[in-house]
Amino acid sequence: MGKVLLKLGGRKHLGEERWKGALTVFDKIYCACIFREDSWSVKDDRIEIIELKNNPVNFLLTWIVLNARFHKSLFIVNWIAIIALRIFNLSWMRRIRDCQADFALCSYGDYDRSDLVYLIAKPVLKCKIVRSYKETRVGYNFLEYETLKRIHNISLYDYELKLFLEKKYGDAFFENSKILLGYDENALPSCILNGIKLQNKLSSQDEKKHIVILSYRVDSTKNRDRDQGRYYYVDTIKELINAGLAVHLHCAVFNNDENGINLYDELKHQHPEQFFVEKPLNMKRDSSDEEWILSCEILSRYDFGLLHNFETESTVSVFDRINVPHRFFAYEAAHVVPIIKKGSNIVLDRMFKDKKCGIVYDNLSELSNARIDDIEYYTPTYEEYLYHVKDM
Repeated sequence: MGKVLLKLGGRKHLGEERWKGALTVFDKIYCACIFREDSWSVKDDRIEIIELKNNPVNFLLTWIVLNARFHKSLFIVNWIAIIALRIFNLSWMRRIRDCQADFALCSYGDYDRSDLVYLIAKPVLKCKIVRSYKETRVGYNFLEYETLKRIHNISLYDYELKLFLEKKYGDAFFENSKILLGYDENALPSCILNGIKLQNKLSSQDEKKHIVILSYRVDSTKNRDRDQGRYYYVDTIKELINAGLAVHLHCAVFNNDENGINLYDELKHQHPEQFFVEKPLNMKRDSSDEEWILSCEILSRYDFGLLHNFETESTVSVFDRINVPHRFFAYEAAHVVPIIKKGSNIVLDRMFKDKKCGIVYDNLSELSNARIDDIEYYTPTYEEYLYHVKDM
């Protein structure tokens, strides 16, 4: 058998196009996951899913962990539930042991189940393991803490994420870890990047600057759950319109306000020549590489791409100040210039200056006359990411 990858959880973020990219690096892939992660069929015999099944015992034990993970006082409760999951799922653990992987990748963030999968399977994991970490939040998380503490090879996309985690868990948190910086799991695979045929810009037809907003969902009211208003785009769209930009929103789900009103419909009727609600693009975890390519070609008609929707008083925006969102790589692949407001994201601010791959603005009115011919689009591949984390 050739090189074998064991993917620990995070299946929610590894779509069909990523598996295709991974199979240029590995000959066989096993994905260990649990029923609480989104599931879909993978059409390749070289990929085998090892899923912890849904039954009353597993449902209860995982429910306990997922509800107790944010409370330090429930540390013992969490460990009891995880040990019980091991005991009740010995056949699942034996399948993981028997796959004889050369390398295990545990990724993606704090809201998938990669950390839980790792902690359950840890006793049977004998190969090299890398924790590639991408997204987190301000508060304590038992699963996050225990996984990062136990896996000694850590890949982070930027030094600022390391500082963010050390602020949560202490300056010495990574003292026994080997850290790889600068490689992002959101990079697109070459099967997508090499297939995109760029389209003519809409601005060449009407001499307006066109900006795109990509979001799975938008809200008509500012909620205060995990997202804390980051999906409320109404005020941002108004600002973009007032700056003279034509705004295109690609979105699948529109949540009404408390009165049952879709504010984006209202904006569309108020500004029919400047605000356009477009069809959602096929850039999901179950989208094929062909669907990704077509979506990037549609994106390539726009001049600018909005990256973040900041809610200044929320704890989410504390992390968003260092986050490089998934859509960044889609914009770069489609030759859409990503934009951020000066001082809003220290990682992207530095990246745009060093790599000349985006625009940092003081005022949105600057975009109407912004030069985009000098932009150097940044398109690392997912395969390059895998090679680097595998060899760290």
